[in-house]
Order: sequence, then C-alpha cells, then structure tokens
Amino acid sequence: MLDLMSFKEEFVSQCRNMLCETGPADMAIEERKVSKAQRGELNGVLFIKEGLLCAPTFYIEDFYMAYKDGASIADLSHNAIESAVQSMDMANVLADSSVNLLGDTDRLRVRMLNKSRNRNYLKGLTYHELGGGFVYIAEVAQGEYGVVITKDLLKEYNMSRKKLFDIALKNTVEQFPPVLHDLGESIIGEPGDCVNLLEQKSGRAPAGAGPAFVLSNSMLYWGAGVLFYPGMIDRIHELLGGDFYVLPSSVHELILIAAEDQDPQQLADLVRSANSTVVRDNEVLANDLYICEAGELHRVSYGGVIPACGDNVC
Repeated sequence: MLDLMSFKEEFVSQCRNMLCETGPADMAIEERKVSKAQRGELNGVLFIKEGLLCAPTFYIEDFYMAYKDGASIADLSHNAIESAVQSMDMANVLADSSVNLLGDTDRLRVRMLNKSRNRNYLKGLTYHELGGGFVYIAEVAQGEYGVVITKDLLKEYNMSRKKLFDIALKNTVEQFPPVLHDLGESIIGEPGDCVNLLEQKSGRAPAGAGPAFVLSNSMLYWGAGVLFYPGMIDRIHELLGGDFYVLPSSVHELILIAAEDQDPQQLADLVRSANSTVVRDNEVLANDLYICEAGELHRVSYGGVIPACGDNVC
C-alpha cells in the first residue's frame, strides 16, 4: 500500500491523464496546500477552467482514506474528474454572482469555530469574538457552496465588521432557529419528535427533564454556535435554574448540565474520551469543559476557571 505522498503523486497523475482523454479541453489541475476549518492544512487538488472564478477542490486525504479502505486509484481518479465536471455548472452560478455577493445580504450567515484549533485558518479572515476561546466567522451561502469573508473582501465591499456580523447573525437565527432537547429523549427518539424546550415561554424546564440537555439548531448541523444567539445564555440559565456546564460534544451541538452537584473533572474526562473515540476529528469543537457564569462562558480547570484567550488568535 502506498503512503500518502506516493498516493498523491499517482492519484494526480491519473487524474491528469483521464482529464486529457475525457475531460473538457479547457480544464486543468493544480495542486495547492489548503487551510481548512477544523482540519488544518490539507493537500488540495483544484480543477480549474478558463474564465471560471471558482475551482472545485478535493483533498488528497479524503481520497487516501477511501484508498486504504480498498478503492482503486483508477476508480478514485475517475470519481474526482466526474464530480469536478458536474460541479462546474454550480460554480458558474456562484462565479456569475460573485461581484454582488455582499449585496445580497440574505445569504450571509455565521459559523462558530474554536480559535486555538483554527489559528492558521483564521489568519486573514474577519471574525467576531464570542468568549471562551470561540469566534464567529461570516460566510455567504450559495446552494452547497460558501464564500468565507476575508479581511480583504470586507474592505473591498466597504462594509464594517459590526454590520457584517449583525446581518449574518440575524439571518442565521432566522434560518436556523435554536432547539434545546432533553438528552435522554434525543437519544431514544427522532429529532423531529423531541420537545423543543426553548418554545416554553418562561420558567424552568418541566419536572422530569434533564439533567442533561442538547443544544443545537433546527438542522442539527454546525449548531454549537447557537449558544451565542442573542439572549440564549440567559434563557438557558432560566431553564436550568442557574449556572451550567457546557460540554462541547461537537461543532454540531453542545451538551448542557446544571452546575450544581456536578464533578467538573468527571465531565472534562467525558468530553476528552468522546473526542478521542466517537467524534470525528474534523468535528471536534474543543477538548475542554466550559461553564456559563453570570452570562459569560469560561473554560474550566479542576481548580477553577481558566481565563479566556483575549483578542488575539491563541
């Protein structure tokens, strides 16, 4: 079996050969290191077409995993070419509208990232501090595609960072409303059948609910950032009856537990165990335990609270 770099050389070579034989004459392949949120630096293979601003990009690491599972390099190369060609039509739509991306503010949205895990990716991006070492980044959605807002792009369109994130957060709240489910109910039932406790107008969670709850958005996808929706921490504080621990189970959801009578070391061990055995590496949000006290999120050590990172990417 080939190692990653040998596989990369053979895979790209076969892609180029297939492209010459069957692909569009004006399509070319370029190799490039790509920094991705949650995944770090990857080996990218870009399919470039003359006159097209957007280039479908695939990652050697993903194909290498399939190769180790038994797929042939020939089949993987064929799949890559086929997927790239099929993606061109959608990429054309995005490229045609790219000049006015920020003009269509309804497509702006936010996504939450861990600063420490994404320090290289965040360089050059505009982001909004949330506390506890987390930030929102902003992007423009176009179907399955998205354009992350960089500092340079923000300057080009003459929009303030505050205005960008005000609009993007408002859109995200409206398009992906928050849900808070009883953890036990969410494990044994379908998501659509679970009671959204946030729909309760006021007061504590009903008797029998908890002690653990799952917080996400209505899509249950990239939903951890729901914690920083306007008024959300105060609302959960009311529902849980006081301060609460936050277990960052993945980028998609958080597990919340009332702080009273809990062992923080046991909860932190649970987070780290799940991250190492159950959660996919590119979906890990953090290996730390957090607590919401007085409306603010802090990392927790066994002897107290760890200060937040501050303004710089740490």
